[in-house]
Amino acid sequence: MNERDQAVWLITGAAGALGRALVEQCLQAGHDCIALDRNTAGLEALHDRLVEQFDRAPALMPMNLAGAAPEDYQQLAEVIEREFGRVDVLVHNAATFKALQPLQHQPPGEWLEIIQTSLTAPFMLNAVLSPLMSERARIVMIGDRHCLERPGRWGAYGIAQAGRRQMAAAMNAERVPSAARIIEVDPGPFYSPLRVAAWPSDSPQDLPTAADAAGQVMAAVNESENDDQEAS
Repeated sequence: MNERDQAVWLITGAAGALGRALVEQCLQAGHDCIALDRNTAGLEALHDRLVEQFDRAPALMPMNLAGAAPEDYQQLAEVIEREFGRVDVLVHNAATFKALQPLQHQPPGEWLEIIQTSLTAPFMLNAVLSPLMSERARIVMIGDRHCLERPGRWGAYGIAQAGRRQMAAAMNAERVPSAARIIEVDPGPFYSPLRVAAWPSDSPQDLPTAADAAGQVMAAVNESENDDQEAS
């Protein structure tokens, strides 16, 4: 991926179930990690646990994607360039979901929060971070196929997922050789607060874990890198 031993990963939604697992597996693999989330307390708890467990921790980047302005994204890019110089893997994992409900019943403020977090933020991050990403870098879109196949009652969350898929398709169609590659990964169902918000009766004993889902994301990135090596 790069000439150094470790890659630089930026993971959004890092204080959530899948985000925490991704940060942990990223550090276990020997990479540097930037953990971005609006939940500052959650980021700090993750930091302390990983320091205790691995004697390593991610760089914490508290940021509320739902309310971020263009200048906030530009400031983020400047900090990352100054501290790390590049981004090798950008994982768009952050998502917001409240409850299954008819689209017409969704409060406007809830709509804005979800669309800003799940659709606008990936576009903005891609825009400001692309100068820091080489052709060997990866942009990973975490997807949710279920809400696209059964769109009823998923509201803004499902619409954002459809937009993310279209964004990835457009970026792949327009990609130039010097740009980062785009990967879509749907890890399937796993136990998480977002899952419970949709299906409160779900039990952790009946579903894969967030660590299982994170393993699929890591494997997809590794497979993509291997494909590049075989093609070169």
